[in-house]
Amino acid sequence: MLTLLPFIIGGLTTGSLYGLAGMGLVLTYRTSGVFNFGHGAIAAAGAFLFYSLHSTHGVPWPIAGIVTVGLFGLLGGLALERLTRALGDALEVVVVLATVGILLLTEGLLYLMYGDVTRYFPQFLPTSGFMIADVTVSWAQVISVAVASVSALGLYLYLGRSRIGIAMRAVVDDPVLVGLAGERPVRIRRAAWSTGCAFAAVSGILLAPTLGLDANLLTLLVVQAFGACAIGRFSSLPGTYVGGLLVGVGASVATRYATSPRWVGLPPTVPYLFLIGVLLFVPLRKLPTRRMSPRALVAEAPPLSTRGKAAVAMVMAGALVVPFVVGTKLPVWTSGLTYVVLFGSLALLVWTSGQISLCHMAFAALGATTMAHLAADHHLPWGVALVLAGLTVVPVGALVAIPALRLSGIYLALITLGFAVLMQNVVYSTFLMFTSQLTVTAPRPSLGTTDRQLYYVVLLVAALTCGVLAVISRSRLGRLLRAMAETPTMLVTHGLDVNVTRLIVFCVSAFFAGIAGALSITQTGAASGIAFGPIQSLLLVAVLAVCGTRLLRSAILAALLLAVAPAYIPSIGVNQQTAIFGAAALLAALLAARRAEVASWLARGASSSEARVSAGPARHRWDPAAAAGARAP
Repeated sequence: MLTLLPFIIGGLTTGSLYGLAGMGLVLTYRTSGVFNFGHGAIAAAGAFLFYSLHSTHGVPWPIAGIVTVGLFGLLGGLALERLTRALGDALEVVVVLATVGILLLTEGLLYLMYGDVTRYFPQFLPTSGFMIADVTVSWAQVISVAVASVSALGLYLYLGRSRIGIAMRAVVDDPVLVGLAGERPVRIRRAAWSTGCAFAAVSGILLAPTLGLDANLLTLLVVQAFGACAIGRFSSLPGTYVGGLLVGVGASVATRYATSPRWVGLPPTVPYLFLIGVLLFVPLRKLPTRRMSPRALVAEAPPLSTRGKAAVAMVMAGALVVPFVVGTKLPVWTSGLTYVVLFGSLALLVWTSGQISLCHMAFAALGATTMAHLAADHHLPWGVALVLAGLTVVPVGALVAIPALRLSGIYLALITLGFAVLMQNVVYSTFLMFTSQLTVTAPRPSLGTTDRQLYYVVLLVAALTCGVLAVISRSRLGRLLRAMAETPTMLVTHGLDVNVTRLIVFCVSAFFAGIAGALSITQTGAASGIAFGPIQSLLLVAVLAVCGTRLLRSAILAALLLAVAPAYIPSIGVNQQTAIFGAAALLAALLAARRAEVASWLARGASSSEARVSAGPARHRWDPAAAAGARAP
């Protein structure tokens, strides 16, 4: 027990901060119905602002802390409440896209402002302490636990005894009745979002001294509060705080036993194991759900018209002549074709079936490493290795589909994100994937030794993929997927098995994601696990959200935006892309949530413009018949 005491003390410190961040997240989720995936990015932004005030400009840390927490509580709460209120009763996939956009936008801006090098964050709290059974406990740890505990207790008492606190709990059930009782639901939500942002800022400030200033690390660390939220069943504030303590202690104690290089990534994954366990085994009726409109955001599959056939022919003709006109940028276009396959597999899942996945890069990573092992280690023919790489990912897609049989929307997004983190921290470094070196290599096919030959090989695979996806979209399976996205209950009442349909679409999507991963390592010759992290999966979803809901059109446009366009705009780096795509995804989600209002506004604008043109003198010059009618007696 004494050997575990240092880990327990450290776990209680970080766990209390996880619980604090999780309480803010649960509070905003229960009052607004929006689960904020960007909560960790807000915490990171708070830490950076505190660093600028205290370390850069010499502001005393108490004043810097009050300014940071107050600023994020006030401005962040107002901004996020307004953004989430604009989402209304949108589908959960739209809500996920909006909050993922917030995460990417915030993280990209932090990298642009502070650079992508981890900065030293000096400890501003007292480092001296006292002994407990030969274990040194610093006053910084005591203060962190005290701040988190007092804040949690204060919030709990405030919600239970104050008028606005009671209204916060009531607005979840029926905001209309709250309004009739004399309280403004908007005011209540603003208070909840301000509290949530303030708690995120506090947790980021107190966690930063142990990590340093790195936007990605801080974001993912605070995201571990998702596990605390799951233990609290996304509704109980005391349960969430206790869950944070369990998550912190569990992760800290795991470092005591996970000393082997094979398991060194397990401790950071403990919160996600709690998350996955709760979502798999807790009855759905005990988890809060979001009210949504009956609309569905699914891709239509109209018959291919003459114009559509001509467009397809033009795209294919343009793709065939690309090697003769792009010069040295041909590898960029080859990479773009690979992303067409990857985005096509994701669009089938998101736009056609209405399912959300935040682990798509993990599927691609498995396809890339399988291709490396089969082609480089076992010397299988390239075509055989390519197909086997895709098939190897299918069982993993089926495994991820198991939670999809009972979960959807926010909870499916959470569990797929947890799976992506689990893959990166635990599985990537094993011999099954990238090995302990985190890098694998693969040869090119015999017919693709030159860049031009490889381009045409990848083009053939991409064209076949698009053809298969188009056939699926227009087949009976595609109709079932769109119907499942609209109303799965209706399918069940007609005797159809929704679970089988969900299993099929995840397996098909995983297969083509594996193919995309195999193509990517074929082109580059080597692949690293760093390129297939959870943030990259979030970026895929954000870019796809910008490009509409048509299956193939969105896949092609997304590939052009992410893989091709940056090569022609050298001034835009990775950090600028992250911020731009995050902002674009947020805007696209808002437009999707308000598409009826936008369509009505555009229709009114067009009608008004036509009326003004008809009444103006220019109409007579454009339309001789109208001019003759005007001259007639």
